[in-house]
Amino acid sequence: MPKREGMMQSDIKDSVNNIKNIYSVVLPVYNEEQCLQEVINRIMKVLKQLGEPFEIVCIDDGSSDNTWPMLLQMSRVEPSLRGIKFLRNFGHQLAVYAGIKYCTGEYIAILDADGQDPPEILPQLFQKCREGYDVVYAVRKKRKENLLKRAGYKLFYRLYRFLVPFDVPLDSGDFAVFNKNVASFIQSLNEKTPVIRGLRSWYGGRQCGIEYARPKRVSGKSKYNLGKLLLLAINASISFSKKPLRIISLFGINISLFSFCGGIILLMMKLTVGIHLTGWTSLALLIMFFGGLILLVLGIIGEYIGDIYDEVKNRPAFLVKETIGWPHEPR
Repeated sequence: MPKREGMMQSDIKDSVNNIKNIYSVVLPVYNEEQCLQEVINRIMKVLKQLGEPFEIVCIDDGSSDNTWPMLLQMSRVEPSLRGIKFLRNFGHQLAVYAGIKYCTGEYIAILDADGQDPPEILPQLFQKCREGYDVVYAVRKKRKENLLKRAGYKLFYRLYRFLVPFDVPLDSGDFAVFNKNVASFIQSLNEKTPVIRGLRSWYGGRQCGIEYARPKRVSGKSKYNLGKLLLLAINASISFSKKPLRIISLFGINISLFSFCGGIILLMMKLTVGIHLTGWTSLALLIMFFGGLILLVLGIIGEYIGDIYDEVKNRPAFLVKETIGWPHEPR
């Protein structure tokens, strides 16, 4: 029987209370059998060189390949490797969210399992965080994706920064390190559609970035397409900003004023000059334009209502099927 989010969090934390981990690495995985072994080996090598207790928390987001069996096998020889398997696919952000909720380290790093977030710069990020920064995020100064995807990411970050009422670093994804205070803040939340990079920016505190060149995937294909990026953009905007609602309100006011002024002008032309404007084509185009505009406005409002609907249902954000690697298995 699957275990609810709240039950799993308390049980897992009880089972690791006797371990003082300094570093936690949260690694969301989804069908990454081709590159998982290499990436975990690289993370292990880097963390062991730091010489302090650590854990790697892998969250299997409902993989259908051999990702979970590989994690089972690796955990038998590496006690610092932990795993959480979702009952089904819940999405990348919820996988990261779960990892943060269940990790126990003083400093928490998030990176993807495709090798594009190089573990080799983790010591720099951890060191900067230990100097007193709450969040140290990695800034992508170069990307190896195709032109369309690079343009999509650039547009996303700049539009997101315009919409939200707090500072958002450009070209910085989920790859970051933050301290226990930020982790405790995120762990205290119960959001159904979390956006991790938004939550850490909303938190504020002392934050800084370290630039790096983002390499190609180790192997396999990216699971993050433009459609998922668009969905992330919508969730990020709805979760942190009322500006879309204000924009459509202002647009509606301007359209109303324009229509009122236009009506006055046409009335004056009819009374003074006697001009009668005819033509069904222009009328049909106006109807289509305003019909599309109304649907857009309803769609934006619907996103906010849908977000509220998800929250008030109070269902668990995710369901856990199985766990591995904790000193004592959760009940």
